[in-house]
Amino acid sequence: MPVQGSISVTTDNVEEVLSLPAPERLTQGLKKVFSKLLEPGQNIRFLREYTTAIERRLKRDPSFAGQGLDDFGKACVSAGVVMTVAGFVSRAQSPTVHFREYQLAQQNALASLYHICVGCDSTERITVAEQILNGGVTARLMPILDHDNWDLRSLSACILITLAADTAYVGCLNIATRGEIAVCLCCDRIENHPTKMLGAVDINEFHAPLAHQQHVLRGVGDFLKPHPPHAVRPRLELLKAKPEVLDYLFDCATMPGLPGYPLSAANAAASDVLAKLVEWPPHLVPGVSTPMDSALKAREWKALSQCLTIVTSREEWMEKIVEVWMNMVEQTHQDIKAMFEEHLEGPPLDEAVESVCQHRGTIRVSALRIIINLTHAAESCGISNADIESFLHIAYTASRKVPSREECQTRDDHLMFVERGAAHGESILGPIALTRLLVVLAQRKALNGIQGLQEPPNGLSSSTCLNHVQHITNPDVIRRFLLIALERVKANTSVGRDRATKGQYESALPAFTTSAELAAALVAFDTYTQGQYSNEIVGARKELVIALGNASEMALRQKVYLMALSFAYGAVSAAETIPAGEGLDPSIIEKNKRRILQAEEGTRSVYEGSRAS
Repeated sequence: MPVQGSISVTTDNVEEVLSLPAPERLTQGLKKVFSKLLEPGQNIRFLREYTTAIERRLKRDPSFAGQGLDDFGKACVSAGVVMTVAGFVSRAQSPTVHFREYQLAQQNALASLYHICVGCDSTERITVAEQILNGGVTARLMPILDHDNWDLRSLSACILITLAADTAYVGCLNIATRGEIAVCLCCDRIENHPTKMLGAVDINEFHAPLAHQQHVLRGVGDFLKPHPPHAVRPRLELLKAKPEVLDYLFDCATMPGLPGYPLSAANAAASDVLAKLVEWPPHLVPGVSTPMDSALKAREWKALSQCLTIVTSREEWMEKIVEVWMNMVEQTHQDIKAMFEEHLEGPPLDEAVESVCQHRGTIRVSALRIIINLTHAAESCGISNADIESFLHIAYTASRKVPSREECQTRDDHLMFVERGAAHGESILGPIALTRLLVVLAQRKALNGIQGLQEPPNGLSSSTCLNHVQHITNPDVIRRFLLIALERVKANTSVGRDRATKGQYESALPAFTTSAELAAALVAFDTYTQGQYSNEIVGARKELVIALGNASEMALRQKVYLMALSFAYGAVSAAETIPAGEGLDPSIIEKNKRRILQAEEGTRSVYEGSRAS
């Protein structure tokens, strides 16, 4: 029967107290409970009974995530559950016969806060996040990430990861704190096998081995995201503050999966985070010069090149990138199926193998994008010729034909399409990577000399050999590759047109920008080889102009005017160097000039609108 009048809180009336009518009486009762939980020397039975009962009431079906707290959850927030949990779990407990029971009570408390964070709707999340930020709760949770108890570590990690999905929360943390949390989360992934988890609290929904590891690495990505999005300077500041996060991410990207779970989503998540730390701003196409370059070099390019320099300053950085790739390609689709067969049968087996192939695709394109971006800073980063040559076999392998969905005749064909084609775009990124590597060697006057080498250059990765390097850089092989690469530009641009025709402007845009990126790389290769391969590259300059113009149009239709302006400027600039023989229609040049005017007008209207508001 509910307690009447003055509320008495004891070990013997847990259900009565927690069943008080909401909101006033329940909130009043919970305040008394929370106060007693923080009393020094509190009876262990009281701690156990109340923390267990509160956690069970707060736990709801996962389908309610983000849907808003129930009356009990709202009363807990009003009564101060956030600060109570923070104080309770961060308080040292002297060794006693009740040590394990006390940790279970702390575990219940953390699980309660986790349920609160998961259940909040957008409005409630603001309130909870403000309490966490204003009360210094993040600083109290961080030491628990290194706690001896796996469950306490995991719950603390899950709370922080859930909060990190809110960009406003992460944006309020300083760079050092975000970097430190990311490092701790990576260590959690590396040092602690998920099957070690024990405890009285049923937290299987985020402790399932694969789900938990993927959850952790996605959380790392959220803490490392720049604010504002895509900004380079915050990434640089973070890498300067915590450069070791790169080492941990590489370790996470190359760790073997659990038994029966080859190359889990966590490997893909870590690879993706690494690639995003060194990605170009979206309004720029790597290798394309525009009149906006002066401002870029003064700000974003300088910062990005410094990010890349930090990558190459880490010990064995080149071998780590190679290892990310080799760990994946050395495992065949049959190997993956065999690893699963002891655990799954029938259709779930096929679905599981296909899921792994999707994760492998993310790993492949992430490794390629890191390599591509490094080539643009090869000089400032001190990347050696041996480093460049060590990446050649990766890019060469990635440049092989990817079957289209319609061309898939067998199960292996389909899995290859899922892994290398589909949404991953390896068919264009592979040639970009290989062309960029050849550009660097040609720029350094080192390409032609490779055929005369008698022994492998010092520092060449053990994953390749001199014969392989010489085969890839053989002039006849290069000529065949260049013809294929130019066809890939045209095919990829055609994909962009198809998407644009269907009104899929957002997905059409990257098709056009990657076409422009490969075309720009081909043009650069032609320049640095002084026309040695001009016959194979005829038409690349025209394709560059067309792809940039189409990219500008897609950006205009989405009202992303800075992007549209940059691409249109690049198209007009590239058109100035096109030989008459390439047959560029003059109307295309005029169309791109009009796009510049439209983008400038759009930029002005946005600026004036922001000033007015």
